[in-house]
Amino acid sequence: FAKSYVNRIWGYLLGVGIIEPLDDIRAGNPPTNPELLDRLTQDFIEGGFDVQSLFRTICKSRVYQHSLETNEWNQDDEINYSHAIARRLPAETLYDAVHRATGSQMHLPGLPANYRASQLLDSGVQLEDGFLALFGKPPRESACECERSTGVMLGQALNLVNGPTFAEAIADPKNRIAQLVGSQQDDAKVIEEIFMAVLCREPSAEEVAAALDAFKAAQEDQKRHADELAAYERERLPVKQAEWEKSQAPVIWQPLDLTTLASAGGATLTRQDDGSILVAGENPATDKYTLAGQTDLAGITGIRLEVLPDDSLPAKGPGRAGNGNFVLNEIALTAAPAADAAQAKPVALKNAQSSFAQEGLPAAKAIDGDPTGASGWAISPKFGEAHVALFETAETVGGEPGTTLTFTLEQQFGSQHTIGRLRISVTTSPAPLKLEGPPAPIAAILAVAADERTPEQQAELARHYRTIDAELARLTALAGEAASSPDGYRLVGAQDVAWALLNSPAFLFNR
Repeated sequence: FAKSYVNRIWGYLLGVGIIEPLDDIRAGNPPTNPELLDRLTQDFIEGGFDVQSLFRTICKSRVYQHSLETNEWNQDDEINYSHAIARRLPAETLYDAVHRATGSQMHLPGLPANYRASQLLDSGVQLEDGFLALFGKPPRESACECERSTGVMLGQALNLVNGPTFAEAIADPKNRIAQLVGSQQDDAKVIEEIFMAVLCREPSAEEVAAALDAFKAAQEDQKRHADELAAYERERLPVKQAEWEKSQAPVIWQPLDLTTLASAGGATLTRQDDGSILVAGENPATDKYTLAGQTDLAGITGIRLEVLPDDSLPAKGPGRAGNGNFVLNEIALTAAPAADAAQAKPVALKNAQSSFAQEGLPAAKAIDGDPTGASGWAISPKFGEAHVALFETAETVGGEPGTTLTFTLEQQFGSQHTIGRLRISVTTSPAPLKLEGPPAPIAAILAVAADERTPEQQAELARHYRTIDAELARLTALAGEAASSPDGYRLVGAQDVAWALLNSPAFLFNR
């Protein structure tokens, strides 16, 4: 026990054990310095297993006090302790150190504020971003030291640069950095305090100058945000709005006059005044609707299936199941010249969209070629409401002297999950088709030719577009921060300095 413990503490303090790996003590794996291990073991036993005394002995030794600097004779030495070996801070220590240096509150899941990661007894406590696991905190599934990793990987480097643990600690509005900036007007003094907090030393003159450049850069960024916003509104916004207006041509749908209405299960399909089809009568467990009608449209690019509520349906529908649901397993379309039904050809459908879909049953499954009950479009739990599914045609359909379109709707889910009321429309608007367009008042303005719009309409259109332009929102937010806090650049500069120091080897490594 004594020899194992001494070797373990030596390995913790110097980065490599006298016997390595630390817990591989056997005759076939001898120590690199047997006399050293024997002497430390003897002192540990004679001292009554005094751990503090063991730490003092090691830390007061010349070996422990070696620097990282190497020469041509020892630069590749990793076992003879001719120089110190740099090691990344363990996961828990790194987490605690970041928060201690920045003065921010620690928030470990399910634990009081400022509970340290190094105090954790349960290996199951993990941060949402996986910081502790990423940096090698062992899962404690075995007693092997090899469970803990202290290497440096790309994922860790990326996390240090843009991960939430460092970011939240630095950005905490109540941390040491924010307090320093608020209470100390001398930027050089702020920099000195940050160096002391993170690296426990004062900065050199060169480091102070570099840090002051970070403050200056933050100030320049602040001014640039205001300039960028003005330039964007002046130059890019009108162009982007014009492009957006061209892309918002409304999709014009024409309801089909369906004259052939059939149910394989014996249900009654009746055409309503609004062009919809209401299903009544027999309600079989499964069904297949066949709906056909003629159209004079040429170049059809898509179809729209509306499923509609009705007071005659269970839970107002739009399905005939007891709760108002339905499952459309497959919708298929064939097209034939109006004068020759024998020339009917299947029309492939693509790019399914829907206003709503039950989890796991999107509209795309209604055109996946699987008509069985396991795949299809459904709308639970939004019963008693109208829903829409849109499908583009792989090729344009229709031409002179008219076209007969035949739809088959497979509903093989069982349990009477059939559609209770529906309407089918077609369009010749160019693809890609949009399920939803702009709000009705905006759509009405867009329907007016650009050179015929009134000043009020133009202003309303511009106001609407400003609410949906993401880049404008981003630049406005940045410029707004600058306007609300003219000295805010000092906090940004201080945070940048802290971020750089926290990512430096002097902080991340314990030598």
